[in-house]
Amino acid sequence: MSGFNLIQTKEAYGETLLELGTSNPDIFVVEADLMKASGSKQFMLKFPDRHINVGVAEQNLVSIAAGLAVMGRIPFACTMSNFLSQRACDQVFLGAAYNALNVKLVGCYSGLSQGKNGGTHISLMDFAIMRILPKMKVIAPSDIRELKEVLVTVSKDTGPTYIHLPRSLPENIFDSSYIFKINNAYVRGDGADLTIICNGLTTFIAFRAQEALEKENINARVLHIPTIKPADRKLIIRCAIETGAILTVENHSTCGGLGGLISEIVTEEFPVPVFRIGINNQFGLTADLEFQLQYFGISIENIQAKARELINFKNKIGQRRKELKYYG
Repeated sequence: MSGFNLIQTKEAYGETLLELGTSNPDIFVVEADLMKASGSKQFMLKFPDRHINVGVAEQNLVSIAAGLAVMGRIPFACTMSNFLSQRACDQVFLGAAYNALNVKLVGCYSGLSQGKNGGTHISLMDFAIMRILPKMKVIAPSDIRELKEVLVTVSKDTGPTYIHLPRSLPENIFDSSYIFKINNAYVRGDGADLTIICNGLTTFIAFRAQEALEKENINARVLHIPTIKPADRKLIIRCAIETGAILTVENHSTCGGLGGLISEIVTEEFPVPVFRIGINNQFGLTADLEFQLQYFGISIENIQAKARELINFKNKIGQRRKELKYYG
């Protein structure tokens, strides 16, 4: 993207797998013939007996990973997120989630980061599919540093996990105090006008939008939610109470993903207006990432526009409530 320094995630993924494999002989890697794309080729070269290439057979990828987990191994099974969440969905359901096996599923090139591979390859539903599966954890790191921390953390955790991994991410967007922990979200700022909720590829865009809104005297806070499941419900509700309005931004369909999750939680706990930015009832395009982000409104400018609209809506609701109370 123009103005952003994005780094390909495959280098960090491959390097971290290599480190994990060196320290833990139970780490295995399963691939569907995408070693160059995912970054696991260096693991294959150093540990050929712990690297399994199933070929272009994503259903087998998940089933073999499940078998390794039954044997007490820790398999990282990676392929493009559209194939992992869609083509191999039944195997993920039965082979990983239903049996609560210790399988680490990595959906690379997630969402719009598929770019010119086009609409057939752009996964718009991986959050929705994976988060409805009982026992499945769902994680979306937002920079290279967090990605490495996620990989190390899930290698020590037990149970099935899905990692939503874009093709590229910024190197480091968080302050030094932030350390990734499953189920913990991260708040940037204490603005009371609205909360912008994001993860994965959209967090650094939300950070820039927050800075742009400050220049308009709109005080937004950003809530980064790397763990979609289990989500940090307490922090989500706290932000809803303290700001009274939420804007979600995601590299995913607006149906069933991050925006859907937040809507479900606040509806149950503390209802506030929720506006959602993402891919709205459309397929992805055959175009580069920057064009698609702009096309679908996952941009600083659109976040600013929707934030203004949301604040006006929140104020109208507040005024209406005062009127109803007055006329009681």
